Amino acid sequence: MFSENSNRPADDQNVDEKLFRLLVASVKDYAIYLIDANGYVLSWNQGAANITGYAENEVTGKHISIFYTPEDIQKNKPRFHLNEALKNGIYEEDCWRVRKNGEVFWANEVLTTIYNDNGHLTGFAVIVRDITGRKKLDDDSAAANAELERRVKENTKKAIATERRFRKLIENSYDGIYLLDKNFDIFYRSLSSERINGWSHTGDAEYDMAKMAHPDEENAVKDIWKKVLSKPGIPHFLTYRTQHKQGYYIWVECIFNNMLHDKDINAIVCNFRNVTERKAAEEEIRKKTEQVENILESITDGFVAFDNNLRYTYANGQAGEMLCVKPESLIGQHVGDAFPEALKLPTYKAFKEALVTKQYIMLEDYYAPLNLWLEIHIYPSANGLSVFIRNISERKQAELEILQLNESLEKKVVERTEQLQAANKELESFSYSVSHDLRTPLRAVSGYATMLKEDFEDKLGDEGNRIINTIINSARLMGQLIDDLLAFSRLGRKELAVYKVDMYTLVKNCLRELLDGEPLNYEIKLQQLPDCEADPSMIKHVWMNLLGNAIKYSSKTLNPVIDIGFVSQEGSVIYYVKDNGVGFDMQYSNKLFGVFQRLHRQDEFEGTGVGLALVKRIIDKHGGTIWAESSPGEGAVFYIKLPL
Repeated sequence: MFSENSNRPADDQNVDEKLFRLLVASVKDYAIYLIDANGYVLSWNQGAANITGYAENEVTGKHISIFYTPEDIQKNKPRFHLNEALKNGIYEEDCWRVRKNGEVFWANEVLTTIYNDNGHLTGFAVIVRDITGRKKLDDDSAAANAELERRVKENTKKAIATERRFRKLIENSYDGIYLLDKNFDIFYRSLSSERINGWSHTGDAEYDMAKMAHPDEENAVKDIWKKVLSKPGIPHFLTYRTQHKQGYYIWVECIFNNMLHDKDINAIVCNFRNVTERKAAEEEIRKKTEQVENILESITDGFVAFDNNLRYTYANGQAGEMLCVKPESLIGQHVGDAFPEALKLPTYKAFKEALVTKQYIMLEDYYAPLNLWLEIHIYPSANGLSVFIRNISERKQAELEILQLNESLEKKVVERTEQLQAANKELESFSYSVSHDLRTPLRAVSGYATMLKEDFEDKLGDEGNRIINTIINSARLMGQLIDDLLAFSRLGRKELAVYKVDMYTLVKNCLRELLDGEPLNYEIKLQQLPDCEADPSMIKHVWMNLLGNAIKYSSKTLNPVIDIGFVSQEGSVIYYVKDNGVGFDMQYSNKLFGVFQRLHRQDEFEGTGVGLALVKRIIDKHGGTIWAESSPGEGAVFYIKLPL
């Protein structure tokens, strides 16, 4: 009823206790007691002892669940009632309650929230009335009540004797206090009431409690007055707006208690306090909550919220549409009650995991009853889970179609690859056969031309000798072409024989072989090359070709330089051969690795146009790549990338 102050004098505290006794403790037909925010009993009046059978020392500090039936405890009714009172300020229910001896009785119970001076919840006031009409008081109980009434009278006399101290106590209370007659006319106002609403505590003739109420709450004030008159001794709570003397409205929280029947009080007691700031904060929270709900209702994703027991506390319209339910019907339901099949899904396991680990989880899941593929984002918090749900059924259907298409294409690619491999084998066999068969007539042409030159050189003259020389050189070039073509065909059939190759030693041997007898003085720059896993004979062919080209195409340079090195990459190594020769135009680089493709005339540099095609084929068989960079007159660089 009154705000407590631990720094008050002991005498003042005694007076406060006496006031409590006067207003509450003497009530015998109603259980009126206080509990803390968690439901543990703090105070106990005689009416509570009469109704429940518990003495004050037996119940103080005990949880209110001792008054509930086992069925209500199993349904967590004690916590539900406290939550409802906290939500609405007051909660009233007719229900079964249990006495100390195990007997059940039908009770009218009212729970009301109590806040301290700072607006913080301190507990609840509980009023319980036995409405079964089956009270059976024994002689001992009657004697105890008589003794209690005697003590109440004595305490009342003492309170009256110390009225001056009592007035001083209530005048300095944080709450305002009014005493009203049966017509609700005020005949006493505490000093603190003037601090709250500005109206003089000595009495303002123009002040009328009903008229000062905001027009929207005037009827609510009159309605509660009717209840106060009809139910004496029971506190009634009301929060409403009243006019300050300065003209603006403030929110006040009132407790009315009809004590007209008590000859020592003979008044309707009204305790009230200013809760304007709290109401403003609640309104701000309401607006923000409404704003959040508007946002959640406007998003295209479904959104649901769960408490720590996986019961729905919120669901937006999109979630309801997606799950084919009314969103409001989900509130309070366990996810397994609303969607039984969900208990078997990975989503349910993810919910429980998120509650334990407090970690964000994202997953995709299929809910068969609704034929839905869902992308689910789970965000845990101290109060439960916030879950965003996106319908990805169309995307999953598209992925399935793409997968089926890929499988079909892959099958066709395999079939096409097999056809190409068969064609390549046939082509290689044909090339080998043709190349081999061309040798016989070519040898005849070359042999007869050589014999003709040797026997009739003096008689043929200059033109005849030129023609004979052309035939011999062409036959030699044709033989070289046939050899290269045979090598190219043979490579397609040859299997790799992979070993560890000392690249540095291999390149040195190739250079020694290529430069043996070379009249030009080449400057060779050779790094210490790393080893690689390759077919030694094939890799030697690669180096012989690339180094031979570098020597050939830089031979017309005044100071020919050949640089051989490497660059390391993650999982592979890149070897390179660089020269300062004639180079080539990069717009023709696509011809470099084609069979019989040449970028220079035969009279400039000899060659068949097969060498680089053979090099590329070897590198491809090793799972590597080859490319070149160049500019006309600035030399060329050939790169080989091989896996380590």
